[in-house]
Amino acid sequence: MSTNPSLKSSSTDTKSTKSGSNASKLDTTVTGKKTVKPSVTFVKSRYMQSAEKASLSKSNSLTNESIAVPLRPSSPKPGGVKSRVGTPPRRSMAPATSMMSQEAEPSFLGKKKTILEKAVEPERNPEINKGNIEAQAFLLAYLTAKMESNTAKAEAEAEAWIMEVMEEEEALYNEVQEKKHRYLLAEKDRLANELLDLQIAALTPVVETAKQFTNDYKSFGTAVDATRHELPVKNFYIDGDRREFLDKAEACLKVSETLLMECTEGDHEGNTTSLECLQDIKTTSKAIRQQLSGTLSDLLELSSLVGRHAVHAHQATEEEQLGAARTGQLFCPKQ
Repeated sequence: MSTNPSLKSSSTDTKSTKSGSNASKLDTTVTGKKTVKPSVTFVKSRYMQSAEKASLSKSNSLTNESIAVPLRPSSPKPGGVKSRVGTPPRRSMAPATSMMSQEAEPSFLGKKKTILEKAVEPERNPEINKGNIEAQAFLLAYLTAKMESNTAKAEAEAEAWIMEVMEEEEALYNEVQEKKHRYLLAEKDRLANELLDLQIAALTPVVETAKQFTNDYKSFGTAVDATRHELPVKNFYIDGDRREFLDKAEACLKVSETLLMECTEGDHEGNTTSLECLQDIKTTSKAIRQQLSGTLSDLLELSSLVGRHAVHAHQATEEEQLGAARTGQLFCPKQ
């Protein structure tokens, strides 16, 4: 009873190793590469662990034999399939004493040795290694060329993109400068309009006064033009201190201003009569000037007639003195 489970376990282990070796051979034939097993992992079946538990409970003796009572066998894990990285290995639920006793059996050790001998690394073929190296070199060269071409394409695309970005930046800069110039012009126009509005608001009350001033200035200009021939024009030189001269001129102007004020503040009736007399004098002078202009034109015509008559008389006397022949020679010379 004690040998059957061990035989079954060894048979299952050998099957698993054979299936693993077959899988490894298939991998080498398909891929053309050798798969080197760094180590062999043995996983015990669950029905062996449950059999050990049953034998211990029945015999109640601490022996190295174990009775296998197969329960629900689980599919053994093939040796060629590697366990996932990071996943913990399966742990048996049997006590540590049964594990140690099973490993201490000579039959188990011998079978383990045979399995290791069968799982020896196969011989290496130099031609396959050479082909693998050449394939790897070809792949490396291809990848290098591909990387270089991709790098060149990326550089060209990057340069084109940089040029586009620079052109766009320049266009945006020009647009910003133009908008800034327009803004400055608009700001200047706004300030000028504000100043004009302030000037208009300040000068609006002065419009009527300005109109009166323009009328007075026009009348003053006409008066100056009418009396220009009577105004004395002199070039004078200011000798001495100019400040004293200006002070004296200011005093004289004040005196003249007082005199003018006295004249203007006189009798208004006398002023009106004098104004009427001046107007009569002006009309009579205008009529006399017209008469004089007419008589002057008549005198000019008369003087021209007198001069013409005198010329004709003098010419007649000269012709009488010279004679007709001499006169004809003078006025009509021979060709």
